[in-house]
Amino acid sequence: MPGRVSPWMQAARESDATPAVPDEFLAARVAQGDGSAFDELVERWRDRVVDLARLMTGDRDQAEDIGQEVFFRLLRKPEAYDPTRPFRAWIRAVTRNLCLDGYRRRAARDKYQKRAAQQHQFGPAPLPSPAEQAVLSEAQEALRATVAALPRKFREVYVLCAVQGLSYEQASVVCGCGSKTVSTRLARARRKVLERMRKWL
Repeated sequence: MPGRVSPWMQAARESDATPAVPDEFLAARVAQGDGSAFDELVERWRDRVVDLARLMTGDRDQAEDIGQEVFFRLLRKPEAYDPTRPFRAWIRAVTRNLCLDGYRRRAARDKYQKRAAQQHQFGPAPLPSPAEQAVLSEAQEALRATVAALPRKFREVYVLCAVQGLSYEQASVVCGCGSKTVSTRLARARRKVLERMRKWL
């Protein structure tokens, strides 16, 4: 967004004695309609947002789109930012959520396309009997309860890797830990899930 640089911004940039303007202050100025504050946040955070999105998606073009959406949300609804939280935590959370939303949409689309292709090739799959449907429903509910009962750090990597399909590197960015830690937590989470779901295997 083009805009005139406000006096307080110019002073902050030109004077060595003046500390850098905090992101949180700039976000508050954006909520008041200050275009130069928005421009400054874009300049500070655009590359970091796109890099995070690229690590999570593995696609530069998609990461660029997500980066645009992050800042569009800030511009369209600046009050969504909670000023009691560090701005860096907020903008990274928004980026992660947009990436995960993209994974869910693609997973649903791929599942639909695969089912449609199978039906086109082999015809519709036979419907399960009432007894089979009851067992399936019971197993699905047991799996949901099992995953929900996992400790948070195990549940997080299980959902990201086993359900959403993220790589260890991508999950490590989301969780804020190393890839080896993700691998270890995922192995323990899978072991716990298998132990509790053995009845349905």
